[in-house]
Amino acid sequence: MAKQEFYILTVEGLAARDADLFSALAFEAGACGISEDLPFTQSGEKYEPVTLESETESLKVYFEETPAAAWLEEMKAKFSEARFSVRAEANRDWLAEWKKGFTAFPLDEDKNIWVVPSWLTAPPEAEKIIRIDPGMAFGTGTHETTRLAAKLIAQAASSPTDRRALDVGTGTGILAMLMAHLGYRIIVGNDIDPEARRVARENLEINQIGEVQIVDDSLEKIDGRFGLVVANIIDGVLVQIQRELKSRVEPRGHLVLTGILEEREKQFLRNFEHGDFEIVQRAQLGEWVGFHMRARQ
Repeated sequence: MAKQEFYILTVEGLAARDADLFSALAFEAGACGISEDLPFTQSGEKYEPVTLESETESLKVYFEETPAAAWLEEMKAKFSEARFSVRAEANRDWLAEWKKGFTAFPLDEDKNIWVVPSWLTAPPEAEKIIRIDPGMAFGTGTHETTRLAAKLIAQAASSPTDRRALDVGTGTGILAMLMAHLGYRIIVGNDIDPEARRVARENLEINQIGEVQIVDDSLEKIDGRFGLVVANIIDGVLVQIQRELKSRVEPRGHLVLTGILEEREKQFLRNFEHGDFEIVQRAQLGEWVGFHMRARQ
């Protein structure tokens, strides 16, 4: 029978110089894992986390059995400046717990296109279905930026210039599959993460959608122009790759950009040079903003 509990030893205020020694002693005492709480900031254009230097560290040490009382007292004496506490946690099937919270929902209510987890039965009201098994890739359709992108894609699809589309940073492929359901006949998706590309290809196979091709190429290596270009990426990256994004949009074609924090919207519009594009619509969900733009010529 599987054990019903595991134990977490929390160590706060441990001198950074002692972290390696303490970790080694913990593994010798039977620890099966250690995690560190790192203070960080995300002030850059790409929101990449930058670890802040600190003289102390906070660790969580995981044990299958209660840490021995004698060992724990020895650690408290050896690292007297640190604070120690132990708590028991019930073992859980974390994947099963996560699945409980992921249910079917409409991604495009007008067209009645539903996202349905691969392990659930589709509701009877769903006319078109996108089955998703997210794996380790981003993009279940529940995030506000994905829902924003879906809304703006549907608007662009109502007045297409042609039926070729490009999904930059495709993740699980959910937006590319939405484009197929909305009538785009040739859709190219790419992603810098090989795991995302693998998951997207699996989802395409599950859904039997042949209109979408997931490529290994980076954006600058993708040839041609498209009637719709979509990028659901953090705003700093959108600014960085703006030349490639705009150059892939055909004359009078559509550009959908999401992943922009409201607090950074003005800065984004200053840095993303969109003079050759008119803003058709600005949309917002929560703290996230998206734009549907159209090439002027």
